[in-house]
Amino acid sequence: MMMDLLQMLPDITRLRGFRLYGGGRRFVDLWQCGGAAILGHKPVKLVHDVKNAAERGLFAPFPNAAGRRFTNALARLFPGKAFKVYADWSAVPAYRELPVWRPFCAAETGGAFRPILPFPLAPAVIACGKDRESDYPSGGFLSPFILAAATRAVYDLLAWPERGLMRFSRIKEAFNRPETQENWQPDGIYIRPVWADAGKDWPLVFRRFMDGGFLLPPNPEDPLILPGEMSPGEETALAKLFRLTTDEGGNHF
Repeated sequence: MMMDLLQMLPDITRLRGFRLYGGGRRFVDLWQCGGAAILGHKPVKLVHDVKNAAERGLFAPFPNAAGRRFTNALARLFPGKAFKVYADWSAVPAYRELPVWRPFCAAETGGAFRPILPFPLAPAVIACGKDRESDYPSGGFLSPFILAAATRAVYDLLAWPERGLMRFSRIKEAFNRPETQENWQPDGIYIRPVWADAGKDWPLVFRRFMDGGFLLPPNPEDPLILPGEMSPGEETALAKLFRLTTDEGGNHF
């Protein structure tokens, strides 16, 4: 379903902040690449660090100090937790079954989990939560280019705690309405569809939001993520879409 729905979009030629531009249109991004763009699509400090790493030609996965800097950043984000970074998820057969940790979202982290960080590490992955790093199989090496960006992303996340606040009054008002509560469940800046046939209805919902200037997650199992900022007009339009997810006959768009 993911690729089919994304093909509805025009060619995207520019990304800035929480907006996508293409085909003469602008879309507010409520997917944010599953959370990899939760700090926006062009964080200034991240771009700077990536350029510096690229100028040094650090694309190859050799032993490097960038790995230690990244694990130091992770230790700030997950104090008291052990973790391991892997070049590919296949090194941890049960990785896909681990519960997901998302920034600013309450989650049980008593056991092992996999964090969604504000940078697309793929195919590299992180597993967290075991008592000792030695409890994990060996992880191999990652490119310093990737690690420099991922390290900056973690520190940017730590420096922007207010990103996790739900600050949009019109959206809050929409979620106070019974007709909205029947369809959407907010958790801070994350919103999930909760009606029974959400998976079947998702292509129609995706199209309706896209026509209104908003990009939904192409997979309904991924939560919507409210952007870091919206104009009053964008907020009003989004609140209306949340309220009107069903028509007068009770059918989802």
